[in-house]
Amino acid sequence: MRLRDELRPTLRLAIPLILMQLLSFALPVIDTIMAGRHGDLTLASVALAAQIFSFIYLFMAGCALAITAAISQSNGRDDRAQIRRNFQQGIWMLAFLGAAATVLTVIGARVPAWLGSAPDIAREASRYLLTLAPGAGICIVGLAGRCFLEGMAFPRTTVLVQALLVPTNIVGNYIFLYGVGPIPAMGAPGMALSTALCYGIFAAFVFTAIARNPRWRPYRPYQRFARPDLAAIRRYFSVGLPIALALVMETGLFTAVGLIVSRTNAVNAAANQIALNYAGISFMIPLGLANALTIRCGNAYGKGDYVALRKRALGGMMVVAIIMVFMALIPLLFRQDIAALYSSNPDIIAIASSILLLVALFQIGDGMQVCTAGILRGIHDTRMPMVYAFIGYWLIGFPAALAGYYFLDIGVAGLWIGMVVGLTITAALGVRRVLWQIRKR
Repeated sequence: MRLRDELRPTLRLAIPLILMQLLSFALPVIDTIMAGRHGDLTLASVALAAQIFSFIYLFMAGCALAITAAISQSNGRDDRAQIRRNFQQGIWMLAFLGAAATVLTVIGARVPAWLGSAPDIAREASRYLLTLAPGAGICIVGLAGRCFLEGMAFPRTTVLVQALLVPTNIVGNYIFLYGVGPIPAMGAPGMALSTALCYGIFAAFVFTAIARNPRWRPYRPYQRFARPDLAAIRRYFSVGLPIALALVMETGLFTAVGLIVSRTNAVNAAANQIALNYAGISFMIPLGLANALTIRCGNAYGKGDYVALRKRALGGMMVVAIIMVFMALIPLLFRQDIAALYSSNPDIIAIASSILLLVALFQIGDGMQVCTAGILRGIHDTRMPMVYAFIGYWLIGFPAALAGYYFLDIGVAGLWIGMVVGLTITAALGVRRVLWQIRKR
């Protein structure tokens, strides 16, 4: 079994998953660009609200990844009854989490004011989150359909719906942001309304597609729908909770930096969000490949094929390292052009350009940490990545960020230096864990 023979099917699966991740991230990118064209205050408030919601969303999505891994392993054993059971219990679990997401989004609307963000930014960010709250629950429930399709290694449906949502979100943003005909201009809350509508469309489309596609009829995904099985849901949580906490620790670091910057002024907050947006776009590529590795490694693990597991893991890490080198070159060479896409304010462009240099430095570390986490998810090793995230992001990265900002007095760039340190350490620990797991088998 040659390495390239394992890489080909992994990349065939990874390409649509990467495309899906890029399309899903296109929604906040579109929001950020359109908010920046509307005004600095709108950009800063939408950016802050999006960071807070991403904190909530990624926790729920991290828990949902346990469903993807479980379906993938059942698919490796060709256990159709267990695939159906995992899907149905996953819907119940995500229904509970969706209700929690709505409540947490409402609570999150008060966070900017509690943390001392500039009053105008806090007010608009709060209005955004309160408008988004009902759609937050729908968004989380819709993840069940996405987990089923990814676990079955058939992400085409989600790619299609994500592609359709991009123009839908652009039109919705324009209508609700500026007002058209009888619809009044709503500003930042209008963008939240457009996003919530997109979440509803996604959930309806995915669940309907699963029901109508002849490919899934032998699995009978909605027949004999089981009642909530608390024991099964607890098992999902035992796998998914460490994943969620690791994601929250990473997102929490970026969110904390955004909240610190939001206490200064709209210009710094807007420049910080531009850098976050590029970092998010580049992150979608290794994230899509990591999801493919979760599926492929989980499938091999379910079959007990440890030779294939080794090839898939090592090949995946190699590909991610090569890709992220190229992703680092883009902000190094075109940082001012990237910043100019979001804002015409020269002050914002200057600050964002300096931050993008630091974003380039952590590209390889960011890619490797998410890649190794995806591999370890596939073999149900999720606790140690959580520990590594705590060590890298909060024991080392966040103190380094505070030291750069408050003691070295180098402004927003000091915060990003701390994130570079945290991501690099987390990636190194993750690679070490994957190599240890491979040698053990």
